Amino acid sequence: MGESKRSGFALPAVLGILALTILACATVWRMQWVNQQLLNVESHLIRNKQIAEGIFPLVVQDIIGFSATNSTFISVTPDSSTSLRHFAGTDAQTHAFYPTTAQERDKLQVRLGNAMCQAGICAPRTQVDLSAEQWRNLLNQSQPVSMADLPSSNVSAFYWVEVWLNANLSELVGSSLIQTKPVIPSAPSPFIYRITVLVQDNTSTPTSELTKPRPNTLVIQAIWSRATETAQTGQWHSWKLLA
Repeated sequence: MGESKRSGFALPAVLGILALTILACATVWRMQWVNQQLLNVESHLIRNKQIAEGIFPLVVQDIIGFSATNSTFISVTPDSSTSLRHFAGTDAQTHAFYPTTAQERDKLQVRLGNAMCQAGICAPRTQVDLSAEQWRNLLNQSQPVSMADLPSSNVSAFYWVEVWLNANLSELVGSSLIQTKPVIPSAPSPFIYRITVLVQDNTSTPTSELTKPRPNTLVIQAIWSRATETAQTGQWHSWKLLA
């Protein structure tokens, strides 16, 4: 009878130890899986940050556009409207363009209407500091980067250029998105440009079982100005990683 009772207690104990062992193994496996997912996300963000930094010079080329010295057009994404990005055109036209005078910026604002941007060119009427998610919701107003300018077909990139008068520089300096104080060039152009670049994976990665899968997205912002109104080069003043 004694041996029977001991056997009866031993079986539940073994089963309990076995259940605890399985639970511990499952916990370790889940922790390893979570760490692997975090490493994957981090590696994607590092890659996307490097891609975004490489896009900034392409955006500057887009801003400079037509060069009077060699009469050529520089375009990030060549299309039928390339030349129109650097000329206001007639009052009957509705395309967005990079203004060269304060009056042309006023005309650009009229063309944009209630929209903040068109084809990646923006002329905000008031200081607006958008979050990364808000920029992501403005993809229909962005300028896409050509796949030929991207190192991988697994990512896509877009950008926006806010054209500010130099008189608005104090507002940008006071913005929570600006980390350092820009240095105003000695002979500045009428404008200073705040460039926002968004890079995202074309494949979605679920963040959890309860959330909808979304692409890994990185948004980075920088301020650039030309040394003079017609200069082909300029100066970077500050940058900010939004997400």
